[in-house]
Amino acid sequence: MNSDQPPPPDPEPAAKPGRSLTQKTVSGFIWSAGGNAAQVVLRMLVLAVLARLLEPSSFGIVSAALIVISLLEVTGQAGTSQAIIQRPDIEPRDIHTAIGFTALTSCLMGALIFVFAADIAALFDMQGVEPAVQLLALAFPIKGFSAVSEALLRRWMQFRRLAGITLASYIFGYALVALTLAYLGWGVLALVYGQIAQTVLLSLCHIVFTRHVFGFGFHWPALKGLLVFSGGISLSRFANFFATNADNFIVGRMLGVEALGFYSRAFNFMMMPVGLLGSVLDMVLYPAMSSIQTEEERLRRAYLLVVGLIALTVMPLSAVMVALGPEMILVVLGPNWTEAILPFQILSSCLLFRIGYKANTILARAKGAVYRSAWRQWLFAVLVVLGAWAGHFHGTSGVAAGVGLALAAQFLMMLDFGRRLTSASPGDLARIHMRHLAVAVLTGGGTYAFAAVARAYEMPHLVVVMAGGTAAVSVMLAIQLLTPHLYGEEGVWIKDTVTSQIARKTHPAE
Repeated sequence: MNSDQPPPPDPEPAAKPGRSLTQKTVSGFIWSAGGNAAQVVLRMLVLAVLARLLEPSSFGIVSAALIVISLLEVTGQAGTSQAIIQRPDIEPRDIHTAIGFTALTSCLMGALIFVFAADIAALFDMQGVEPAVQLLALAFPIKGFSAVSEALLRRWMQFRRLAGITLASYIFGYALVALTLAYLGWGVLALVYGQIAQTVLLSLCHIVFTRHVFGFGFHWPALKGLLVFSGGISLSRFANFFATNADNFIVGRMLGVEALGFYSRAFNFMMMPVGLLGSVLDMVLYPAMSSIQTEEERLRRAYLLVVGLIALTVMPLSAVMVALGPEMILVVLGPNWTEAILPFQILSSCLLFRIGYKANTILARAKGAVYRSAWRQWLFAVLVVLGAWAGHFHGTSGVAAGVGLALAAQFLMMLDFGRRLTSASPGDLARIHMRHLAVAVLTGGGTYAFAAVARAYEMPHLVVVMAGGTAAVSVMLAIQLLTPHLYGEEGVWIKDTVTSQIARKTHPAE
């Protein structure tokens, strides 16, 4: 398309002929999961090096600064990018209005945070937070300019491209810059400049790949339509911001910067493998569910399948991470991080609650029920604050336990909400989770038994992790051979999907 030609009403790249929504969704899962899996491995390797080059307090300072930047993101983008994905039809004026509004609000919020960085740092009562906040605030508007571009790529289900952009920005942005500067002795600034480099590279790539529709404009009816939907999104995102960061704020304020370093690394390490699934769910399911939001029976079946896939994936993984928690921390972070072990295990036991509710929030957005979702998110935020505050009297492990209870309450509340939105039966949901609870108990038990033998012989920590992981895979394969009904319809779906993908790759012409 030439630059002097106007874009079509919904300038979506042409899809491959004959590809159904299911095929595009499966392809999206494969590419997004593959890209995220590669990034998880890289993150673990980078974290292992950085944890040995930097003090825990450096991670605590950056975690505190990123709380502020997360608030910037929630406020500056105002949910308009989510509205771009959800709307059945969009026109160029919708895109240009969303870009202009998001860019303007991002610049304003970045300037405010920069000016008031000293006052914000005083809330944490930590030295070193102010310059970190100022530097990250200066880079934040760049992300605001590209938020709508990223949303368009998701709307068009360009997941292969998104996966490549995200992976490249992490390698050549965060990893390259942070590792180099940490080795040169830059301390906390190594982490800050790594974050900035990744943000800049990621944003530029998003804009480049949507440049044929990139532009600024203002059309009040278009903006009004976007804001009606994005208002509910913003309310939910504000609540999620407070829920996600309240525990970090309380740890940093009440227990100090070093405790925050231990707690934040335990949390982030726990979220690495699970964040893979969570980000893929949001990336792929939201546009897919939005496209069938009016087809009730089809949406109900898709919802139950997603709930089952989450339980199948997350519950056994949670059991394995709890069983191998000490060795995983010592292998990745090193012997100076033993205080992060128990918080890591507690948080790992709550993985289903942390990831499981995402399917319901995605469903609510796809159905347009954003305001009904928002008040539930705010209740969750209150529960996190109460749980983290009550738990801080028992240190970082107490905070992790308090947050875990809040997550359990949120999971049950949102599961009931999702059931109501799709008319799914409580019995179906209960049976799904009970089946995978049995799988998790068997998998976790086998993992712990093998790890205990390796520990008894005082084997290296990496060998313990490998032995436990091998045991987990063996148990899950044995379940598939002996009692495949425990995996349910979602297990059959995975098997059929893998088989069909292999057949398409090996016999593309048939």
